[in-house]
Parts: sequence; structure tokens; C-alpha cells
Amino acid sequence: MIEETALVVEVRDQQALLQTQRKSACQSCSVKSGCGTSTLSKVVGKRSSQFVVDNTLGVQAGDQVVVAIDENALVQGSLLIYLLPLVLMLLAGILAEFLFSNESITILFSIIGLVLSMIVARYILSLSHLKKTIHPQLLRRIP
Repeated sequence: MIEETALVVEVRDQQALLQTQRKSACQSCSVKSGCGTSTLSKVVGKRSSQFVVDNTLGVQAGDQVVVAIDENALVQGSLLIYLLPLVLMLLAGILAEFLFSNESITILFSIIGLVLSMIVARYILSLSHLKKTIHPQLLRRIP
């Protein structure tokens, strides 16, 4: 499980609105003083994310909690969202190039492959258990 600390912003019915601070990996890096990415992260500043989880622990607004998401669900979701569209777009482009040898048609087929892959990914996500396992879960309160 991948864990993150969050602050409970609001509680509605059986759900809690949580807020997390996005962290940069630069804080633990040994070359952060001479790195452009570290400088850029300081300029952009810290950003927060808000999301809703089921209030299984009975938390209240202002509580600090630990939330978690299953690593396997995260990897499977990433493959579905990122790799599937890329692969289908490339396959459609290669097929068009093989069949027609025309750049315009190849580009059109690639775009069609990309759009089709997004529809397929959405359909797979709606049918699979992945949709349920990818949601964060409350683990515990932080005293």
C-alpha cells in the first residue's frame, strides 16, 4: 500500500473531503542546490489536492489521517490509462502506413486509434474491479 498523510477538510454524510500537500522528491536529493528542477519547484510552490473518501473511521474536520492506495491497482490503472492508448495509436498508425503508404491517412488512423483506445480504456475500467480498488482508503488517524 502506498500511504500519504492528509487533512480532513470537511465531512459530509458518510464521506470525508481530504486535502494533501504535493511533495517534491527534491527534499531528499543530495544535488538539489544545483538543480533546475529544484529551483522550479520552489518557484511554483506547493500545491494541494483534494479528494473524497468513505468515512470509515468517523473522522471529523481538522483531523490528520493516513490514506492509502493499493500499489497493484495504481500500476494497473497507469498501464490502462497511459500504455494502452499509446500502443493502440502506434498499431493503428503502423497498420495505416502498411496498407496505404500515405502520411495523411497514417495520421488520421493514429488519431482514430488514440480516440478508440480511450473509449476501450473507459469501458475496461467500468467493467473491472480496478475502479473500486483504485480509490484511496482511510487507514488511521494521526493523534
